[in-house]
Amino acid sequence: MNKSTYYKNLYLISGLWNLGAAIPFWLGAIFMPSFAFGIVGMAVPTVLFPYHAMYGLIISFGVGYIIVSRDITKNHAILVTGIIAKVLFLIDCFITVALKEANVMLVLIGIVEIIFVCLFLEFLLSVKKGSLKI
Repeated sequence: MNKSTYYKNLYLISGLWNLGAAIPFWLGAIFMPSFAFGIVGMAVPTVLFPYHAMYGLIISFGVGYIIVSRDITKNHAILVTGIIAKVLFLIDCFITVALKEANVMLVLIGIVEIIFVCLFLEFLLSVKKGSLKI
């Protein structure tokens, strides 16, 4: 597989990861909050708006990654904002677990995000150096 195809697949998979994680958790938060929050060891919060907003943003980023996958020569700003969001999400995961508000499952989700961050950075740095022919 050439590098161009690899990166297109990477961003498609990343977009599907976001959609595949956010949509079920969002629906779970609406229809089965005890189950959805219980997966990561969290109590059901009294106010769900922040979670609904977060899931909407995660879905938006997922759509953005799918857009990047269609033409990896464009829309690199989506990747930069995605890197920032994913790093902040991991920090939030560690804080939440450290405060014993969630279990280690939340950190595992955050680790997947950091793997994507490393791959996104590798792509952006390769493009900037001109070592990637796309």
